[in-house]
Amino acid sequence: MESIYKFIEYINESNILSMGLLIFAILYLIYLYNKKEEIENYLGLKLIGFYLLGAFTFNFKFESFTAIIPIGIIIYLAFMKNKERVNCVIKKKASIMGLIILCVGVLNSIIYNNVEYRDRNIPIKNISIKSLRSDYEVIKKELSIDDLASVESLDLEYNENNKIRRLSYTIKDQNNKTYFISTNGKSYSINTSKTYESEDETFMFSSMGYYNMDIETLLDVMSNTKFKKYENTSYYTAIYKNEENYYENDKNLYIVDLANYSTKKLNSKYPIYDAVDISHMPMEQVSEGSWTSTKTDTYLMRYNIDEELDE
Repeated sequence: MESIYKFIEYINESNILSMGLLIFAILYLIYLYNKKEEIENYLGLKLIGFYLLGAFTFNFKFESFTAIIPIGIIIYLAFMKNKERVNCVIKKKASIMGLIILCVGVLNSIIYNNVEYRDRNIPIKNISIKSLRSDYEVIKKELSIDDLASVESLDLEYNENNKIRRLSYTIKDQNNKTYFISTNGKSYSINTSKTYESEDETFMFSSMGYYNMDIETLLDVMSNTKFKKYENTSYYTAIYKNEENYYENDKNLYIVDLANYSTKKLNSKYPIYDAVDISHMPMEQVSEGSWTSTKTDTYLMRYNIDEELDE
């Protein structure tokens, strides 16, 4: 079945199907022209016109789908079908061919969308904190994710030995797709959906101003940063959200150097604003099946210091 999916993706993404339909339509119009009943000036152009009329539509976009109305064939059937004209038979066939090509295109679009946005499962061995970036590269190649994919959120749970208990993250790319990626430690499950955004959000996304972190950078930080460890910890939780935060009088702030992933404690008497960060929490077991955290360390990947308070 996967080979069929790949074939459907290939003929659409390489435009082979579109080119094949175009060539077929041209050859069919030539065939109709040669079957003309009478000599008629500009018959070739008229056949093209009837073909385009049959394929003409009005599209009405709603929030989650597009309604396609074949207005061209409706006009033909309502006002032109019974009108006496030269070569009426081949003109009718040309308009019907336009409708057929339209229907094939709509059906193909439905099939392709179902294939393109299907759920995926990618088995990867030895999933751990250290392999997050390389695992993503496999997913990226398999799903043809855009290079400028940015992170909406990431939630990670891992053990002392860096073995992942649970991982999920959501990313968006410039191909109008949102990916929900998760793993149980043995394979990755990916759910893909179409991104619906306003024009303003689309503009901000394209300029990379609305999203604070690309997925490759974040996964590198997660894999290579030596987060602070604690005794009597069952596991750790690391959370990233596409937010810019504000901190004042917080004693557990650490700076992450993105050049080498080293960390150092931030001691600032001024408030911190526009902070892009990871919340890292040690989780202690309090009862069977229940864990809690009494401490949160915040690792800053980007921030500003508000020194204007002294002015």
